[in-house]
Amino acid sequence: MKIGRKVKTIRKSIFTFIAAGILCGMLAGCNPSTTVAKETDERGYRRGKSLLREGRQDEALLAFLSVIGSRADPLESHLESGLIYLNHIKDPLAAIYHFRSYLSLSPQGEHSELVKELILTAQKDFVETLPGQPFGNAIERVNLMETVRALQQENTQLKEQILTLQKGMTDQESVLQGYQQALNDRSDDIARGAEVAPIIIQAPGTEATSSTGVPETYTVEAGDTLSRVSSKVYGSSNRWMDIFQANRDQLPSPNALKPGQVLRIP
Repeated sequence: MKIGRKVKTIRKSIFTFIAAGILCGMLAGCNPSTTVAKETDERGYRRGKSLLREGRQDEALLAFLSVIGSRADPLESHLESGLIYLNHIKDPLAAIYHFRSYLSLSPQGEHSELVKELILTAQKDFVETLPGQPFGNAIERVNLMETVRALQQENTQLKEQILTLQKGMTDQESVLQGYQQALNDRSDDIARGAEVAPIIIQAPGTEATSSTGVPETYTVEAGDTLSRVSSKVYGSSNRWMDIFQANRDQLPSPNALKPGQVLRIP
């Protein structure tokens, strides 16, 4: 019986909507294709707002419907009609119709986000009117879908943050590998009895004092490491990081040297 009454209410609303449009056309000469005035300046719209302030929602609805029947872009009237159907007449299906009409006319309108929330509210209200809850716990499912969408957005943001952190860690690992290789080379030199200079930990991109006659390029030989190249061209292994930074376009890591490779010497 409740569903039957809802259908009758919807039919009555549609009839009222059509009748209001015809009446507007006959009495006021309204023509949707030629209307240029702002909707909020329409007499019907201003009368509807005045009636709402007086608490006369049913009469206000007729005024807004007359505006809808006379204009091609009745955004505000659709919104006001939907609110009356939702909050006063308690007809969520009719409310959804007007809210969706608003979005179809202006998907990115001033009140589009509010209208989307109102559609969800109307859907929940409609489910509550169904006898015996035939869809089970539908309201909880709607709420769950909203929660899932929010979690998906949060998950996407977290993934972007993780990728940024991973890139930073990769760069740090490359630097640590270079320091480890420099220590290994130093140990080898000490084992051979060669004279070694103290290792100075130098921040990437900083300049160290270079000796005169430093070549602009160096061709990698078998067994070379960045610290050994630094020793050959600068007389000290301390500037291996400068060489690495100057050749990042061809060195994914400090240990990626290949014989025959030509390095730029900063």
